[in-house]
Amino acid sequence: MPLIVVMAFALLLTACSPAPQTADRCQIPYRAVESVGTCPGTFSEPTLVAHRPDGETWTIVVPSKNGALIAGALGKFWAEHPGKVLTVFASGDTGSLGIGYDRGVLFDRNGTLTFGICSAWLDFGPLIGEVCNDQLRFDVRAPSPPSTGPTPVIPTPTAKQTPAPGDVFLTGAGDIASCTSRGDEATAAILARTPGTIFTAGDNAYESGTAGQYESCYGPSWGQFKERTRPAIGNHEYVTPNGAGYFEYFGGAAGPIGKAYYSYALNGWRVFVLNSNCDEVGGCSTGSPQERWLRAEMVKYRTLCSLAIWHHPRWSSGLQGGMVEMQALWEDLYQAGTELLIVGHDHVYERFAALDGQGHPDPQHGVREFVVGTGGASHETFRTPLPTSEVRNDQTFGVLRLTLGPGRYRWTFLPVAGSTFTDFGGGTCH
Repeated sequence: MPLIVVMAFALLLTACSPAPQTADRCQIPYRAVESVGTCPGTFSEPTLVAHRPDGETWTIVVPSKNGALIAGALGKFWAEHPGKVLTVFASGDTGSLGIGYDRGVLFDRNGTLTFGICSAWLDFGPLIGEVCNDQLRFDVRAPSPPSTGPTPVIPTPTAKQTPAPGDVFLTGAGDIASCTSRGDEATAAILARTPGTIFTAGDNAYESGTAGQYESCYGPSWGQFKERTRPAIGNHEYVTPNGAGYFEYFGGAAGPIGKAYYSYALNGWRVFVLNSNCDEVGGCSTGSPQERWLRAEMVKYRTLCSLAIWHHPRWSSGLQGGMVEMQALWEDLYQAGTELLIVGHDHVYERFAALDGQGHPDPQHGVREFVVGTGGASHETFRTPLPTSEVRNDQTFGVLRLTLGPGRYRWTFLPVAGSTFTDFGGGTCH
């Protein structure tokens, strides 16, 4: 950690003994419960971000750069929500010590109030404390609930979604639009309030990927965001000869006609979009045209962070199962240090552990695969789960939102309205 940051933390943690008459000198850490009420501080725009199994996640805006006022605002918010288990993110401009105080986080652990300054804050979302990378903390006993007085008014949860400075969103799913389902309209509602780039993981328009089905079924829902969409092709697109409807609808964004594989840059990341319909592109094995292209792209773009998107899973506990034909491309991803693979095909959500080229756990260097066939077409069920499967759901439509930053990422599964399943986590690039 740079010396200046260590010094900043040391200054931030200089103790004092606050009292009402010296409230303007209140500093972190609090020495007693009384300081929660005596430290000055205001906040505005409290937003209930998510309900968690153990409590709630909130964001507040602190209109100040003064460390004491920030501390007071956090304590004041805490005191106004007695008896609740809260996680609070305080946001605002860069703090007076050169540390953005959007990196402040307030925890509860068995009635203990904890505040930390994080050097790698990522995004709000339905998160718990581990997102903070825990640099420094202090504790103070939370105040007891008041015996009298009105119950605090809790704002209605909002759908506000904003990436942190320096980060971008990449959001999407596969197996999306059918004129016989309303699921794609529900997932499109999530995209409408989520900025950034949208991906598809194939089987975008059912049943045959015709031009008419793209216009009539995909167009009214996900088609609203066509200008910011980076699509991948699925097997249903090839029910129409040569995937003509897909190429016609997406135009240049679809990748080269007849290939549908391409790559693009996104906030310092490289995204490889591949075609898992191997018979349509001369195979996917070692030495095939697509495999040679992928290896050349990986040499050309030696970025720290990369991910891949295609349609058929290499690993899946779903009805369709993993596709061994994708093994060579999977091994290429692993050898290149790629972080993530996103696929569809099985109409489920499944997250795998980070795996090596042979599908064995490798938490340090492995590729993590997400099966996100939850775009809205229909639901399917699971077979016996693979031992490397970490999270599974076969009842919820939704999208996967990736938060991509310099050398880091987070994932959050965003369910459609009325559903509660979610999944989230993060990591750093290899």
